[in-house]
Amino acid sequence: MGTIAERIRGLPGFVWTLFALSIGILLGGLFPQTLAPLARATTWFIQVVIKLVPILIFAALSPAVAKLVRRGRAGKFAGAVLGWYLLSSVLAGLFGLAVSSLLFDIPFSTSSEGAWAEVQLMLSTLGDQSGASLPLLAIVGAILTGFAAVKIEPLFAFLARIEARIGRSGPALSYVMVPIIFCLGISIGVRFGASLGMAHYLTMTLYTALLCLCWWLFYVFVVLKGLARQPLRRLLKTYYLPVAIFAAGTCSSLVTLPVNLAHAKKYGVRDEAADFIIPFGAVINLDASALAHLAYAPFVLSYIFGIEISWVFLLVAWPAIVLFTIAAPGLPAGIGTTLWSATLFASMVGLEEPLAGELVTTWVALSGGLPDMFRTATNCTSDGFTSIVFSQYYEKYFSSIPKT
Repeated sequence: MGTIAERIRGLPGFVWTLFALSIGILLGGLFPQTLAPLARATTWFIQVVIKLVPILIFAALSPAVAKLVRRGRAGKFAGAVLGWYLLSSVLAGLFGLAVSSLLFDIPFSTSSEGAWAEVQLMLSTLGDQSGASLPLLAIVGAILTGFAAVKIEPLFAFLARIEARIGRSGPALSYVMVPIIFCLGISIGVRFGASLGMAHYLTMTLYTALLCLCWWLFYVFVVLKGLARQPLRRLLKTYYLPVAIFAAGTCSSLVTLPVNLAHAKKYGVRDEAADFIIPFGAVINLDASALAHLAYAPFVLSYIFGIEISWVFLLVAWPAIVLFTIAAPGLPAGIGTTLWSATLFASMVGLEEPLAGELVTTWVALSGGLPDMFRTATNCTSDGFTSIVFSQYYEKYFSSIPKT
């Protein structure tokens, strides 16, 4: 039995995140006047981070694109796995778009002149805003640089060093996440009050749980039971529950990786499939995040901030969000994808400061903690589900490939 101090230090990171966010919301709601300067400082900090987002996107995306292209060309099996992960992220994003649009009664277009006129207006808004189009330009630049690095070895090595440094920043960032989340909670409490702030967070948690449940049902009953004919009871007992619970507790696909591999192999996934598919998915497969962040847009923009958006608006953002989730760095609490998505949406609706900073602050705070636990559990088990399907057809797949 350890001491109380040792037990406190041993608490999982998500417990501290939830505690910090809840206390921050309560304090901000109870003492709004006193803590208003801290809330303004937090919003200013987010505004500074927003300015750095294009650089972060380019630094994280370009090496990821280069690696994806190289891995995709490494063999037909690798290409098939990559293709499935891309398809699942695209479908997840579309599913989140459709569900949220119907749930929040989003119109197809907000322009009386039609959908194309709305697209032109969005592009014009991005062009008129100083720096608003930089995240999109960073995406384009990162893709081009990543493809170029496949052919240029020194460039590929340079991008690999950048990716390694971003990866090493994860543990250091985890130490500062708790005070940042605390300040974000204070900002929510000051803006909405304690009761409304907690209501928004609990609603976001329930919303995320339902979205992830729908995606789980798709994987289990359509992909695994429908296509692969897997036994549901054994799947849940031997693989799903142990991995999902551990992933939710760590909020990290990479930390969950050893547990994911062990239980996938215990279920019967062959080593050759599990050892490639699950680590590969831990890096690039965040389909639950693609689903969630597109679905969050109507909730945060329309429900909380009262900003009118449409199907057309979400369809324009859809490819960028999917790309973010495929190549997002492994930052704690999913803050990479969350920050990029919120910044993109704030730019697309033409928000000026300080409202843009307030929207991003609210989005980041509400999507952390419990919602991130649901997203991580779904992302990790989707990797295992994919390995189960590919393992089943492994022999048949490779026997069809002529030997060279």
